[in-house]
Amino acid sequence: MAIQTNDLIKYFANTTIQYEDLFVTSLGVNAHDHSRNTAPLLNGLVITLSGSANFSLNGQVYALHKGVILHAGPNMEIDILVTSQEPWHYTVIHYKSMNSTQSIKTGHFEIVTGQHHKMDYLVQQLIHFEKIPGDLNKLKCKSLFLQLIEFIVICSKMQTSNNVVDQAITFMTEHYTSSISIADIAEEVGCDRRRLAYLFDKQIGMSPIQFLTEFRLKQAKELLRTTSIPIKDIADLVGYQDAFYFCRVFKKQYEQTPTNFRKQFYSD
Repeated sequence: MAIQTNDLIKYFANTTIQYEDLFVTSLGVNAHDHSRNTAPLLNGLVITLSGSANFSLNGQVYALHKGVILHAGPNMEIDILVTSQEPWHYTVIHYKSMNSTQSIKTGHFEIVTGQHHKMDYLVQQLIHFEKIPGDLNKLKCKSLFLQLIEFIVICSKMQTSNNVVDQAITFMTEHYTSSISIADIAEEVGCDRRRLAYLFDKQIGMSPIQFLTEFRLKQAKELLRTTSIPIKDIADLVGYQDAFYFCRVFKKQYEQTPTNFRKQFYSD
């Protein structure tokens, strides 16, 4: 089972994750490994270093090779059959998830990333520093793990990226100060409005208008935080001709008015 890219992004963006450890091992040609479980209380990323294998978790079979990563949940039944004409060499990177606000339905799924030299480099660096004792190297492992997670998500997103969506995002971030509608955006990128909304939701997890609104409000927050520009002028600068409407949208998003938000940074 593959996972939708926006679900993967939401999971890692809203879950506190902590690197634990890793191991590296190999299985020979035609080897069959079974009758054991994944680690209790830990999640794992199964990453192929060379070769290939069919890796089963709780009866669900995944074809693993370089470019496809398997996410495993705690205490799952394992069955592995090597499928390549060479040993299957792989690493399992364990992490804990805490304070999760996003759930993964089964805990096991594949992440299609494609093959990347940077991915190989990050994995090899993590393997290298895991072997070296000391607090500084523990810190290095934590940093490398987070870099690896970020790169995995980026590569997964690239696999499903649609050029129309990228063009729409570029157009909105360059013209957010103007009064633009979804019809304007769709016309600019040469795509039907409904098709654009569908592609946007599939890749980004929100509608084009939701994206534009959030982008405008983030620019407004920065102006409120760092300048003394009047609120009605800030509304205009981020694409809202009606300052009262801007205030309503801001309050709905952040549960406070622009004035109250600014008071956190300026006191008269």
